[in-house]
Amino acid sequence: MNAVSPTAEFASLVYGPTGVELDDAAEAFHESSRLYPRVAPRRLGTLLELARRPELQQTVARSSRIHGHRPGIELARGVLPHVGLADALAARRSSAPSERRSLSVRELGAVLEAAYAATAERRTVPSAGALYPLELYVLALAVSGAQRAAFHYDPFTHRLACLDLLDPKLVAAAFVDPAPSERAAAVLVVTAMFWRSRFKYGLRGYRFALVEAGHVVQNVVLAAAALGLPALPVGGYYDCRLDALVGANGLDEASVYAVVLGGRA
Repeated sequence: MNAVSPTAEFASLVYGPTGVELDDAAEAFHESSRLYPRVAPRRLGTLLELARRPELQQTVARSSRIHGHRPGIELARGVLPHVGLADALAARRSSAPSERRSLSVRELGAVLEAAYAATAERRTVPSAGALYPLELYVLALAVSGAQRAAFHYDPFTHRLACLDLLDPKLVAAAFVDPAPSERAAAVLVVTAMFWRSRFKYGLRGYRFALVEAGHVVQNVVLAAAALGLPALPVGGYYDCRLDALVGANGLDEASVYAVVLGGRA
């Protein structure tokens, strides 16, 4: 009979022999964002204000940055191939591209449509209160039909707006391990506008934004699997550097996730 290996206990390595410090930032945030019966009713005033003001309702229904004045790329809809969910789940792998191969605008558009496109004022992912606090950006490094630049994705018009030209060296420098981005055709950057969730849910809204980012990236990697594209979700980035590449200020809007995409072999 095989002996059962004990589960490793790393809590002491994380917290030290004295346990969690009183000023531990993670514990402080988790506690501050908990829900209690005495806390939730405090948000009632915000909900009543939302019900009274049509302009707030309109803002909530159109949660996205808009760059209609900028030159951009109109993306085709309905490009994603019909692949069974079980097949896409089985094919999904977190894998960095082996070399930089060109990604087509058509394929990029299919990934973005699966990730966060709006249809009838709803998106392709669940969102707390349907507030949709996220923004998607594309750092196009080798996308056929697109210049090497940073783009913002408009989920309502399914369009990429060109923000600024891109230096590949700055993209690589934004990651703890630069190698995957040096072979990428594009990097998708997910940012969160935290106030969109916090005005209704308080600090709990920060949790909801991060959960939603996970939903978006899962859609990205499943769409990439359906298209036969390598995709690697990345959390190891230098926040300020990645924020700067997409024009986020790191406070009202901040990077929360990234995906390295490769072109088809």
